[in-house]
This record gives sequence, C-alpha cells and structure tokens, in this order.
Amino acid sequence: MKKVAEDKHLSEAPAHTFMSKQVLSITAGTRIYFAVKMLQTHRISGAPVVDNSGHLIGIISDYDLLLQAATRDVSSPLEYRHDVLAIDLDTPLKEVIVHLYRTKYRRLPVVDKTRKVVGVVSRIDVLMKLLGLP
Repeated sequence: MKKVAEDKHLSEAPAHTFMSKQVLSITAGTRIYFAVKMLQTHRISGAPVVDNSGHLIGIISDYDLLLQAATRDVSSPLEYRHDVLAIDLDTPLKEVIVHLYRTKYRRLPVVDKTRKVVGVVSRIDVLMKLLGLP
C-alpha cells in the first residue's frame, strides 16, 4: 500500500469524498443535561455547536461537558469553545491529516462557504479512506 505522500490522487482527495454527511449538531443555548443526553444517545464524544440557521459557531466535547456538569447546574446553557477549526468541502486529505494530528481533535466540522455545517470528518473517516474501505 502506498503512503499518502507518495499517492498524489489519494493525498488530494477532497473532504467531501470521505466526510460523514449525517451530522449531529447542538444548538447554542442547549442545556448541559440535554447536550450530555444527545452525546450518550448517539454514542459520540463531541459535536459542532450551531446557531438556529445551522451555521458553525463552536464545538463541544464530552470532556467540556464533564467539567460543566461537575461544576455547574446541568439546567444551565452549555458553554462551548468558539475557536473551532473547520475545513471546507474541498480540503485535501493530506491537510485534514495534518489538522487532526496537530490539534489532536477527534473530528473536524466541514462547512460550506457560509459556514453552514454540511459534514464532519473523524479520525475513523480518514483511516477508512486511507485503507480504501467503504
């Protein structure tokens, strides 16, 4: 199997070809309790935070929620990180790998030109692409 650096076709594969299109997002203002329930129900460890129009405004992880649930009333609106790194539909695989490695994020939101969340790329999505698995 060729390494990504040696396979130009693979290294340039755009994010939209390997992203997950089924995105679970959390709307700003959601209560801590309901955010935790959503992550647990769907067995995910984090999600993009969006405004009422679906535009990316932040990200939340189970780690963030653990700290909030331990220190705040769980009926309070969740606090989320605003400094979220997002990629666009055409971000090449090689750049996605670099972003995931440098940030240690488990997933990256994929946004369109208006910052509307249209997908998510997880570490597993990248591994599946690298191994040629569906």
